[in-house]
Amino acid sequence: MTLEAALVVPMALCSIVLLIYFSYFLYGRCILTQDAYILAFRATKQNNTGWEDDPEGFVADRASDVLGKKYFGSDEPTVSAASNGKTVTVSGRAQARHLAMGRYFLKPQSGWEYEVFMKATKRETAKHIRTFMRLKDIGKEFSDGL
Repeated sequence: MTLEAALVVPMALCSIVLLIYFSYFLYGRCILTQDAYILAFRATKQNNTGWEDDPEGFVADRASDVLGKKYFGSDEPTVSAASNGKTVTVSGRAQARHLAMGRYFLKPQSGWEYEVFMKATKRETAKHIRTFMRLKDIGKEFSDGL
């Protein structure tokens, strides 16, 4: 084996392993973003179910169902919720299990953990549509009367 091969092969192997670790990291972050938004959205759509006054309780109760077992390469995320008026904010945090580049210059400064914040606003779409249609009808009656 030549000197060039002795340097190139470990660098190539390290690059491939890092790509795999970054892929796990990105996958976990994307899935957590999706799950946080699903929880926030579903918490805003709770009408006549007993959860409409307690979106934080809904998120805490349903988090394990939504999160499931799809977080391979990462720890099980922790999820919390807060509500402010009609807005529900869900935050999630997880950490990748691997310690790649633990003592080297390529390690991210914040470590291999990720955090997401997603918001959803409670909207009464049917009420808005009815209001718009009524205003349209009034405008039509008014314009026909002139």
